[in-house]
Amino acid sequence: MSQEKVKKKSDLKKKVSYFLSSSKLGRPEVKDLLDQLQELGEVGIFGGMLRDLSLLGNKGFDSDIDIVIDASNEDALDALLRPYRPIRNKFGGYRLKLSQWAVDIWLLKSTWAFEKGYVEDNTFADLCKTTFFDWDGIVYKVGDGTILTVDGYFDHINEGLLDINLENNPNPMGNIVKAFRYREKYGAGFSHRLAKYIYEKLEDFDPDYISSYENKSHDRPVLSSHVISQTLEALCLHQKEYPLLPFAGVEVQPSLWAAKDNQKS
Repeated sequence: MSQEKVKKKSDLKKKVSYFLSSSKLGRPEVKDLLDQLQELGEVGIFGGMLRDLSLLGNKGFDSDIDIVIDASNEDALDALLRPYRPIRNKFGGYRLKLSQWAVDIWLLKSTWAFEKGYVEDNTFADLCKTTFFDWDGIVYKVGDGTILTVDGYFDHINEGLLDINLENNPNPMGNIVKAFRYREKYGAGFSHRLAKYIYEKLEDFDPDYISSYENKSHDRPVLSSHVISQTLEALCLHQKEYPLLPFAGVEVQPSLWAAKDNQKS
């Protein structure tokens, strides 16, 4: 799964444009959905898809698509999405399945960090500030192709060092699981701040619980209790000896993340 990482916004814009213009792998369904949503308000693709396209390219991207819409009429959004038979999640968003892609959609104003007052302004630029991880702090505005990011975004992902963007978050366990998955998927190292965050929560979560949580919350689990135990053991040793230094990344295990379709492009 070797892929030259994106260095700047214009490179990523080309990858997103390819995805949205491609006739392969059910991508036209995604484009059609985005076109419909734009009739109700400004639309942005957020987080994981953009991160994976930056790190893995279109061949490596095989995950969910997060969409945020700045719309005032939630009834109109309900009506538009009804034919897709979406499921509402606990945060008020919509989850739906296209033929080949799972999509999560929510209103910009209902973003958790906005509602709780941890980030003040409800704009797409401020949306980048609401993610727990800095690698997820990125938005592609569908209407004009503008890409918004946290400061230094492409430097961060190319350095392979994962950091905390906004520590306040309703799901600490979910973030710990994601950190371990990023370590497996991308070989990510942890900043000293993230390593400290995980280390301080270890007494609440044992390896079996972390593995069980991943199995329940991800369609493609990769974190065995053995892998988690090894990571936690190394992290504990690191925190005792070098608490102010980053926790180094690891060699990626591409076999765990092989694309479902070898002809993907």
